[in-house]
Amino acid sequence: MSNQKWVPIVSRRITVLRTFLTARGCRDEIARYLGHGCDYLTITKNELSSVYLAAKDTKRVSELVLEKIKENPNFPQQHSRDCREACSSLVQVSQICQKFDRYCEEYTRFAKFMGIPVAIERMLTAQIEQVVGDSMAKLMTSPELSEFQKEQLDLLRLAIDGGSIQDHADTYRWLSCYNIDEPAYEDSYFLGRLEELKKQSKEVLQRQLQELEEQHRQDQIVYQTILDGLQLDEHTRKQIELLREYVFLRTHRIEAQTKSNYYIQSLFQALSHKLNLSLRQITALSPEEIEQAIIDRSTIPSMELLETRCREYVFRYDDHGIALVIGKEAIELEREELGIQDEKMVSELRGTVAYRGEPIQARVQIVLTKDDIRNFETGRILVTTMTTPEFVSIMNKASAIVTNEGGVLCHAAIVARELKKPCIIGTKIATQILRNGDEVEVDAEKGIVKVLKTTSQ
Repeated sequence: MSNQKWVPIVSRRITVLRTFLTARGCRDEIARYLGHGCDYLTITKNELSSVYLAAKDTKRVSELVLEKIKENPNFPQQHSRDCREACSSLVQVSQICQKFDRYCEEYTRFAKFMGIPVAIERMLTAQIEQVVGDSMAKLMTSPELSEFQKEQLDLLRLAIDGGSIQDHADTYRWLSCYNIDEPAYEDSYFLGRLEELKKQSKEVLQRQLQELEEQHRQDQIVYQTILDGLQLDEHTRKQIELLREYVFLRTHRIEAQTKSNYYIQSLFQALSHKLNLSLRQITALSPEEIEQAIIDRSTIPSMELLETRCREYVFRYDDHGIALVIGKEAIELEREELGIQDEKMVSELRGTVAYRGEPIQARVQIVLTKDDIRNFETGRILVTTMTTPEFVSIMNKASAIVTNEGGVLCHAAIVARELKKPCIIGTKIATQILRNGDEVEVDAEKGIVKVLKTTSQ
């Protein structure tokens, strides 16, 4: 087994192409930006990718950011501007880009901001929690609304005041394009949700709208009141400001990436026609393989290999270079880096409480794919690797939320606080241990998930 220790970052469907570009951003571009980058590992099984950064590297990146804050108190604001500009530039380039290599350059530069927030969150969170204690959750509310939140508010306004559902769809249809090969929302998706809303009275809808708008305003007031009352030194205030900005930027980066995927689809559809490959097959190629195929189509790997890469692969980028393997080699590389996982029976999981609540007993529903999201049943306990903005609708339907991953800034923690849903994050193995239909108790006071009855019993 390798001596390298890995920190889990995210579990989602992530294509080979995106893995290459993100890895180069996290290792090469972070090194240019801060002086040290992060080794990168992705393990994909059944189209679900688990991404890791090297623990030693995330620690060093955290230290470098804190050093920069000490040297320059305005670094958090500059860092935030850099991230926002990278997000904006990626979207703008994707709207007009006609060259594959230009897109790759822009995405790689953007991708450093996929790694830096994750790297410093753990260290900053631990330091700040020691100072602010129980006020941490109230300080870590988002300073701005996300695009997903804006879409919800705008749809409510449409249901109340009327207007063009077509304009609404055109504004937000990109929200479903988490990968380049994933289709945009069709008009029927928004129309169906609008029709559901209209089944309620305008008075009820107006109240929902006012509550959502007021919640955001109150979050800002509470944040400022608590911050002023703590009487912190300037250095600690800057750390809190940076950490809170990351609450917004974590979602903002994903939204920029998603919008970019939507706009860049026209370029990839042209490549699809030229290379006689589907979007799914193209995104199973590395950047270099795509560039070679544009010159000479005979260099394209076999369809069998591409299909395998769509489902499973292991990728590593470290001092030894890049490794992309499948089959037995993938199993061996996974064992080398992570060891053999212990699959013994577990009857209790522990994690971090993201939002407190009385113990909830209900059945589990595992959500890993978009089909799982569509099929989620009201009242179930949502169990997933991590949540993203597209999970918001089912988070509202869930009786409680349990995730494998996450810290105080993760999407699940932020939304659970907004929705006031009992939530436990960072269990590490919830999706491996629990099964659909298992009866469990979620104790969001103690951070414990107890298995009461399994589907096999």
